[in-house]
Amino acid sequence: MKNWIWIPLLTFTACGSKEVPVPEHVISEKQMVPILVDVHIVEGARNGVLILGDTNDIEDYYAKVYEKHGITENDFKRSFKFYNSEPELFIPIYEKVLDSLKINGAALARKGTESDYEE
Repeated sequence: MKNWIWIPLLTFTACGSKEVPVPEHVISEKQMVPILVDVHIVEGARNGVLILGDTNDIEDYYAKVYEKHGITENDFKRSFKFYNSEPELFIPIYEKVLDSLKINGAALARKGTESDYEE
């Protein structure tokens, strides 16, 4: 008799998920991942302080990221705003971004422990 509770619950859960179409003017999910990785690298490197006497504003670095990926600042902001309003799309994107940052960080850590020269 208790099994009848599962039928409506499963039906409700299955019907509750919706597919959100990505508008044409929004950067694709696949393209957003490397862009966001680069943005996080820039933000992490800058972290509000000067690095090795660097006097460039963070906006200069963002401009280089946009140029590298062939987008404009408006393209990025519009796309970020869209994905930010759609968590079911944004969470998987950010999971890939975090995975990529972890992999890059681990590779850098390994490289930092290896010596390219003999003492």
